[in-house]
Amino acid sequence: MMNDNMMSGGMMWAMGFVWLLVVILLILAIAALAKYVFVGRKKRNDTPESHSDVH
Repeated sequence: MMNDNMMSGGMMWAMGFVWLLVVILLILAIAALAKYVFVGRKKRNDTPESHSDVH
């Protein structure tokens, strides 16, 4: 009986750790996407002048 309780407690900690990693990865992915969108938009606004000189 003692082993069953310890095993379920360990599994609970493992699942909590996995969920924590998932949440951290989601936050990092959202931050990277936001940076890509906002920085990409600034760079796209700067490029039309430079591309007009190529033609």
